[in-house]
Amino acid sequence: MRRSRCRTLVALAPVLVAVLLGACGRAGEGRPAATSHAAAPDRFRAAGEWISTTNPTRGAPATTRAATTTTAARKGAGAGPAGPRLLFGIGPEANVARATPLARQAPVRMLTSWYNGPGDLDWMAGWRTSEVPRAYAAGYSLHLIVFSGDAEGPIGTRYGQACGRPYPLSGRFLDDMGRLARIFAGAAGGPRLYVSLFTEFQTYPCADNAWSADPAATAYYRALKDRYRATMAIFHRRAANARVSLSWGGWQARWDDRATGAGRSLFRHFADVLAVSDFQSFQAMATDGNTGDIRAMVRILGAHGPVMLAHYKPDNGSGAVFEADLRAILTDRYLAEVTRHGLFAMSFMDGANLAASGELHALARAGVRRYGRP
Repeated sequence: MRRSRCRTLVALAPVLVAVLLGACGRAGEGRPAATSHAAAPDRFRAAGEWISTTNPTRGAPATTRAATTTTAARKGAGAGPAGPRLLFGIGPEANVARATPLARQAPVRMLTSWYNGPGDLDWMAGWRTSEVPRAYAAGYSLHLIVFSGDAEGPIGTRYGQACGRPYPLSGRFLDDMGRLARIFAGAAGGPRLYVSLFTEFQTYPCADNAWSADPAATAYYRALKDRYRATMAIFHRRAANARVSLSWGGWQARWDDRATGAGRSLFRHFADVLAVSDFQSFQAMATDGNTGDIRAMVRILGAHGPVMLAHYKPDNGSGAVFEADLRAILTDRYLAEVTRHGLFAMSFMDGANLAASGELHALARAGVRRYGRP
């Protein structure tokens, strides 16, 4: 199971540090072990209406007329109450996710898998002719989270000396991404492969969450943006159904420090890669509640395209926080707001909280049945 630890930013006032302790993350051990800029209110009107599970694009949002027609068709087909809809997913790996009670009992139509490094390539390779084609044939979209948790250290880059996690900038990384793209590739007209790259990337430099905390952090971020563009091109070339995003840690909107490009000021330094991404993604794993972070991140990232909540789970496994989050999120009012600003998908990191409580499972099942896209 992942663990987080918070690195205090020197530039932040003490009161801000206290706020961040429940949210800013140090990515840890990655996935559990495998077993085999606010957007204008109407910009993303009913995001679920124009990001389909089989053919999502970054194109223009649906017009009011198109959304009305779709709603009418649903009512005529007896598809349940009109309202906000999400593509729901669950992890931590596709084969495990498909077997969870939530996926069997509710319209979970996306299976999330974690790639934590080269050690995963061998066992994932077997999925190319088994798990992956079976999932696509069954109508599931697949979601791949690429994470790097290797030890930080000095790295030479074209931008000068950097400091951070070496694997994403290593000589083998792009070759590994090519292999990964071939494993998860599907047909261009079939269910999508969503890729959330470098999840929690703000923690990859030695100095976290700030563009110019020191020159080595700036150099690392610049080199990582180059790798992001190159990796996105590889997935587009080798997986016709792939759509790619940069995956943020959901704590980034909690504060701002323009002097170091920290907090909300970091987003503008990545506006160039956000503009060319197929969609946007972020995680929500705070231990003090996630509804505010989700609102804030969707509003900021939604200015650049449709948004996915790539992995949701309180980092300490708190059932109380999980329940409070879901009771707020799985409502008409909350989902109408966040889908209007661009949210189209949400993936549970795993089924641990749901398995531990029949009440929580029932709550999630009811919400996914009501708001999930069939």
